[in-house]
Amino acid sequence: MNAAAPYLDALRDMAPLVAAEAERSEREARTTPAVNERIVEEGLYRLWLPRSIDAPELDMPPALEVFEAASRLDGSFGWAVTIGTGAGLFAGALEPATKAEIFGPREALIAGSGKPGGTAKPVDGGYLAGGHWNFASGAHHATFFTANCVLEGERPADGGDGPVIRAMAFPASEVEIVENWDPVGMRGTGSHDFRVESSLVPYRRTFGVFDDWPFESGPLYRYPFNHHAEVSFAAVALGIGRHAIDEFLALAGSRRTLYTGEPLEDRQGARVRLGEAEALVSAARAWFFEVARSSWDTVVAGGALEPEEASRVSLASIHAANSAARAAMLLFEAGGSAALDAGSPLARAWRDVHALTKHVAVSPLGYEAAAAGLLEAEE
Repeated sequence: MNAAAPYLDALRDMAPLVAAEAERSEREARTTPAVNERIVEEGLYRLWLPRSIDAPELDMPPALEVFEAASRLDGSFGWAVTIGTGAGLFAGALEPATKAEIFGPREALIAGSGKPGGTAKPVDGGYLAGGHWNFASGAHHATFFTANCVLEGERPADGGDGPVIRAMAFPASEVEIVENWDPVGMRGTGSHDFRVESSLVPYRRTFGVFDDWPFESGPLYRYPFNHHAEVSFAAVALGIGRHAIDEFLALAGSRRTLYTGEPLEDRQGARVRLGEAEALVSAARAWFFEVARSSWDTVVAGGALEPEEASRVSLASIHAANSAARAAMLLFEAGGSAALDAGSPLARAWRDVHALTKHVAVSPLGYEAAAAGLLEAEE
C-alpha cells in the first residue's frame, strides 16, 4: 500500500472546504481557522515528525505526493501543509523532552524564518535572543517560532571569519506578529514578519540547522536539509501547475469568445497552449520523481549524496518548479479575459506558482550553482 494513501484520501475529502475558503484565505492573508483545524485533525502537519513521539515519520517520496496533491487543491493550502510538515524535521535536533514540549500537542505548528535576523548572547544555560524576521508562513496558527540568530562573540570552529548561526525556538507567547504579508501570489500562506524583543532561550531549545542532528537517526533526518527544501517546494509547484491545467479544462468547456461564440476548447491557440502545458508539467514531474526517489534510496542505504547526484536533485527541482510556472503562464494567456478576474482560480494558480519560483530553493538563478556539481564530477 502506498504510504501516502490515507493522506491523499483525506485531501480528497477536504477539497470542497479548501475551495470554499480559498478566497477568504487570500483576502485575509492566512490559512483560515476552518482549514487549519482540518489540517490538524488529519495530522497533515505531523508527517515528518519521528516515530519516537508516535508520529508517522513518512518517507520523503510519499510525502512529496502529499505536498503535490495538497497544492493541486490550492497553492497556499499546499504550502501550509508542506511548510508545517517540513518544520517537523527539526525534531531530529532536539532532545526527547524538548521534542515532546514543542511537537507533542495535537495542534503543534512551527513557523519560522531562515534569514538570520536576530542576535543571541550566550548566558548561563542558553542564550538571550531577540530580533526581527520575515516570511514566517503560518504565523497566526503557530505554537512555536524558529528563528536563526547570529551568536555574539563566537567564531566558526574551523577558524573562518563568518558568523556562527544558531536557530532559537520561541513559544508563540513571546512573539509579536508583524502583519505585513501583502504579496502578488501565495497570499494565503500568512507569511508575515515576526519579532522578539528579548527572550531567554534555554540551550535545549536551540540547534544548528545544517548540523548533524543527534536525536533521530532515520533517513528522513539524514537527507540534506537544503535538498529537503528543494524537493518539497518543487512538489508544491507541480501541484499548482496541475491545478492550473484543471482550471483551464473546466474553463475551456464553458467559456465562449465574445464576438464569434466559439468555445474556448475549439480555438487552435488554446489547444496548442494546453498541449504544451500538459507536456511541461508531466515531463518535469517524471524526471523530478525519478531523481527524488533515487536520491532517497541513496540515503536509505546509508550513503551520502555525491556532488553529481546532489546537483541533479537541485536541477530536477528547479526545472519542475519553473516548468509548472511556464505551464500556468501559457494557460493564463489562453484563458483570455476570463483569467483576468482576481478571484479566478486560474489567475490565482498563475500568481501563486510565479511567487513560488522567487524562493531561492527553486529560483531559475539556481541553475548555475546546481550545474557546478556536474562539472565537479567530470574533473
